[in-house]
Amino acid sequence: MHLGLITETYAPETNGVSHTLGHWVQGLEAQGVQIDLVRPRLKDQALPSGQWPSLAAALPGYPGLQFGWRLPQSVRAHWAKTPPDLLYIATQGPLGLSALRYARRHQIPVVAGYHTHFADYLPAYRLGFLQRPALRYLRWFHQQAKCTLAPTQPQCQLLLEQGFERVLCLGRGVDTQLFHPYQRSWMLRQRLGLNAQQLLVGYVGRLAAEKNMDLLLSSFQAIQQVRPDARLLLVGDGPMRAAVQQRCPQAICVGLQQGVELARFYASLDLMLFPSLTDTYGNVVAEAMASGIPVLAFDRAAAEVLIEDGVNGRSVAGPSSLGDPAEQQAAAARFQQAAQQMAAEAGRLPQLGQAAYLSVQALSWESIHQQLYQLLSSVLKKEKDDEHQKSFCSARASLD
Repeated sequence: MHLGLITETYAPETNGVSHTLGHWVQGLEAQGVQIDLVRPRLKDQALPSGQWPSLAAALPGYPGLQFGWRLPQSVRAHWAKTPPDLLYIATQGPLGLSALRYARRHQIPVVAGYHTHFADYLPAYRLGFLQRPALRYLRWFHQQAKCTLAPTQPQCQLLLEQGFERVLCLGRGVDTQLFHPYQRSWMLRQRLGLNAQQLLVGYVGRLAAEKNMDLLLSSFQAIQQVRPDARLLLVGDGPMRAAVQQRCPQAICVGLQQGVELARFYASLDLMLFPSLTDTYGNVVAEAMASGIPVLAFDRAAAEVLIEDGVNGRSVAGPSSLGDPAEQQAAAARFQQAAQQMAAEAGRLPQLGQAAYLSVQALSWESIHQQLYQLLSSVLKKEKDDEHQKSFCSARASLD
C-alpha cells in the first residue's frame, strides 16, 4: 500500500494529533506501507525522508503551531510518477483542502480523520459566531471522503447526529510499558519541593483557552480549601502559559515533557484534573490512568469510555450545550465539587489509581495499527471492486 498522509501537525510538535499519527505511521510502516507524509514546513529543520514540507504560516493565537497552505509542488511531481493508492487527511485546513481537491481531480480515494473539534474551539477565541459555518464546512469536507474515522463510539454517534456520514470508530492505544506506576519518583517530588504528605495535583496538555484553563485553576482553588498544602503541577506549554502563571504563581510549570520524564511526572502525581470540553479523545487521560493516577474529567471523549465514576476515577456530567452559559456554569460547579471531594478523601486516591491502571491494560497500539491497516485495505478493496463493476457495466452496455 502507498499512502499519502496529510496533516497540519506532526512531531516534534507535541499534541494529541501528532502523538496519534506518530504511532500510526510507525505501525503502518511495520506492516510494509509506504507513507508520504505532507506537513507544514519546520523552521530551520530538515525533514526526514518520506516527509514533504508545504508552505506554512503561524496559526492565529498559537505562535508555536503552523498550518499549511497547499499541497507542495514537489509531492505533486512525485505523485505524478508514483501516485498513492489512498490519502488519509488528518486535518481540514487549507493544506487538507488542497489535498482533497488533488485527490478528487486524480480519482484517489480519501479517508478523513476527525481528530479535532475545530468548531468547538471557536467560542474560546471569541469566534462563536463562526461555529455553524465551520460545522457546515467540516460536514461538506468529510462528505467527500470514503469514510471518516473518529476515536470513540459516542463521538461517532454525535457526528452522525450532526449530519456526517460513513463514520467509523478507530480507538486509541496507550504505551503501558512506558506509562506505569513504577515510574513514580519520590526524588522527583522532593525536587519539586514536596514532602511525603503533600497532595500533588496535575494537569498535562496544552495551556490554551479551549482546554478550559479557568476551570482548572478554580478547581485547584477549591482543592486548596480542604488541602491548603496541595500543589499544582502543569506539564505542557501554550499561549496561556504566562496568564496561568500570573493567576496561580505557586503552580509548578515544567513545560513540555516527553518519554521517561513525562512518565515520571504522571506517576508522581496523586490526582490529575482534565477539564477540557473540546477534546475528541484526550490521550493524556489514558496515559495518566496507565500510570496508576486517578483522573477527574467530564463524561466525554476518552473519559466517557475509560472512566467508571467512583471506581477508577471521577467522571462528571458536562454541559448539554457549549453555547449555554447557565449549563456551563452548572457543569463547572460539578467539576469543582468533585475535585474538592477527591482531595478531601485523598486516602481513596491510591485505590482509584490501582483500578485505573488495571482498566487500561488491554489498550494496545498494536491492535489499533492492525485495525487501521485492515480498514484502509477494505477501502481500497471496495474502490477496486467498484471500478471493476463500472467497467463490467460499461462493457455490458456497449454489447447491448
